[in-house]
Amino acid sequence: MMRSLGSRLTYWYVLVVSVTVIVALLVGWWMLRRQLIHGMDLLNAAEFEELSNRLVGKNKHDPDAEGMRRIAAHSKIDAPLYFFQLSKSGGEVIFRSANMGEAVLPPNPPGVVNVSRNVPLLKDMRISEFPLGKMRMQIAASMRDERHLLGGYFQVSLGMLGVVIVLSVFFGYRLSRLALDPVRRIQRTARRISAENMAERISADPGKDEIADLSRLLNEMFDRLEVSFDRLWRFAADASHELKTPLSLIRLQSEKLLLQGNLSGAQQEAVQQQLESITHLDSIIEKLLFLAKSEVGAITLNLKRQSTLALLNSVIEDAQALCDEARVEFQSGELQDCQANFDATLLRQVILNLLTNALNVAPPGGQIRISSTAADGRWRVAIEDTGPGLPADRIEDVFQPFVRVAHGGTGDAPKGTGLGLAICRSIIDLHKGTIRAENRSPGLRVVFEINLAEAALEKAVA
Repeated sequence: MMRSLGSRLTYWYVLVVSVTVIVALLVGWWMLRRQLIHGMDLLNAAEFEELSNRLVGKNKHDPDAEGMRRIAAHSKIDAPLYFFQLSKSGGEVIFRSANMGEAVLPPNPPGVVNVSRNVPLLKDMRISEFPLGKMRMQIAASMRDERHLLGGYFQVSLGMLGVVIVLSVFFGYRLSRLALDPVRRIQRTARRISAENMAERISADPGKDEIADLSRLLNEMFDRLEVSFDRLWRFAADASHELKTPLSLIRLQSEKLLLQGNLSGAQQEAVQQQLESITHLDSIIEKLLFLAKSEVGAITLNLKRQSTLALLNSVIEDAQALCDEARVEFQSGELQDCQANFDATLLRQVILNLLTNALNVAPPGGQIRISSTAADGRWRVAIEDTGPGLPADRIEDVFQPFVRVAHGGTGDAPKGTGLGLAICRSIIDLHKGTIRAENRSPGLRVVFEINLAEAALEKAVA
């Protein structure tokens, strides 16, 4: 099945041209055959006229012995071209030209002067029948030359059709490229337009054709998208400011109350819980703001070409401390080093988020393992745990904001806001990579992998 529009346009162009040529050749074949047969009929009639002119007087309508002699003499003269047969009205054949041998021409249907027949011993013949007094004269000519001419026409037509198909494929491809060139220009421009480049527009031709209308329609859509992105960004910035300012004031007042020392033990505990809730709410606001910024492309990556192993080593130290505190064994698998372009701060946040999620589900005495490989221009980091795994139908849901999936059918959703994995996916998307989760067995059940499809990935030389 042809997927590209250019291929389909070329196919239909070739099909239309080919069908048109085939129809034209068939019509030409029919007209040529009709003209050839009509010419044979005229020649047969002229031959009869010439023969009847040799019969003079009463012999012209009722040939006697002399008339029969003249007919026989004439048939010998034109024997290479014609066959002659004279029959009585009852059908009895009284004369056949010598070139017919044992063959006999069948009578024409009543009222039909010219007819094509396959005569035994003579094969395809064009037979014309004329009245000669009380008798019936039949003059036949072989259709061999007509068949040969039509066969040559058919072979030439096949050759012409082959040439036409080849030329139509070439010109159809060129025409499709020419017709779709404006669409490709629109496609290239549309791909360049992103959250970081919302001001660019498709250049529309001044004409009023469909392509120009499509360009103007897309530009109007990009105008609306630019306004929407701008509003979303302003909302995220305003919401962050409006929410964080009162939270800062509440935190400040709560800390003052604790410093004054006039609170009872129960009151101090309540204020401490309030401060913890404020910290938690502040963290949620920061995460939501980060997601909003990433959605509108307002986050600028600090991309640097650096060692992947150096990043992993800095994370492993913190991971070891976290696992020791949770009484979970931490393992480092194969850690291949390579040079890649990435934002070290954001990728460190991704890996720590994944380690924190693994710690939330790994049982005491369980294991968490991190590994890194570089192959085929891709850097892959895998973090595995020995937790109960995820329901197969909910694996993709864990990357949605505010989604917390119960592991292993326990019914208990992990603690947290449900924003950590959504932020991980946003960061990886900003790096033009992918992140996924899958269940594995035995033992290590949940795997998160980061694929950075950055070009020019090179393994570091030891």
